[in-house]
Amino acid sequence: MKHILIILMLTISIYGDAIKFNVNDAKKSTYTLKVTSLDGTQGFGTAVAIADNGKLITAYHNISDAKLITAIDYKGNEYSVTMGKISFINDLAYLYVDTKNNYYSKMSHSLNLADEVYVLSYDNFLLKGMLSHISDAGIIINIEIRKGTSGGGIFNTNNELVAIALRKDILDKTSFGATINMLSTITEPYELLKELKHSDGNSDNYDTSFCENKEQLAVWKKLSKNSDTRIQEYHALFIGLCKKVSNKDLTTEEAQFIFEDCRLRLFGKQ
Repeated sequence: MKHILIILMLTISIYGDAIKFNVNDAKKSTYTLKVTSLDGTQGFGTAVAIADNGKLITAYHNISDAKLITAIDYKGNEYSVTMGKISFINDLAYLYVDTKNNYYSKMSHSLNLADEVYVLSYDNFLLKGMLSHISDAGIIINIEIRKGTSGGGIFNTNNELVAIALRKDILDKTSFGATINMLSTITEPYELLKELKHSDGNSDNYDTSFCENKEQLAVWKKLSKNSDTRIQEYHALFIGLCKKVSNKDLTTEEAQFIFEDCRLRLFGKQ
């Protein structure tokens, strides 16, 4: 009996970390973001409570063009949202809801390769993965997050928040997250993106010469095989904007505004 007890204790010691994660705890700190954009479309994202005073963290791109945001907790309670500071380059934003003594996730700066992690989306879709890469730019996990998971928590086996899910890489079938250390970069004031003023017949600037610039096209040709998904996204946007200006769905100024905004989001201020 003594030997059995020792074996049982060793088993608990070895495997204890693997069974500590409690999805119900993660659910309690996870919020649904219902976002109405400037163009009237509605989408959903995820946020995580990181303090008991209603302070939430999410991905900036969830709310960058928001006209109205509603946060919904795990009980279904709805809250109006106050915007906080952002980090444009690192795609992070603080939000605040008017509630106190609410459940929140404790954070951890401890990260190690091969750590087991869990990602939870606003619609309670749970994914289990592993830390595949750690750098100053963030972490990579070996699973693809689903649409709407951006801004959701990446938790370790102790239910601690170690990162915020931001985007997936469909080529490598991985996902990228911002570490807790990167929260220190959330220092910029939030400014609502300018609403596009679509042509109402008073503007006739549909110049597409920028789409036919030989030097620029030569650069795109060289980059067309680049494995960086940011470059591929940027190029796809370039092609699409050229088409929309050609069809007179956007003016040249509107296309340039979108193109520059995307450049800043993908590559930061250079």
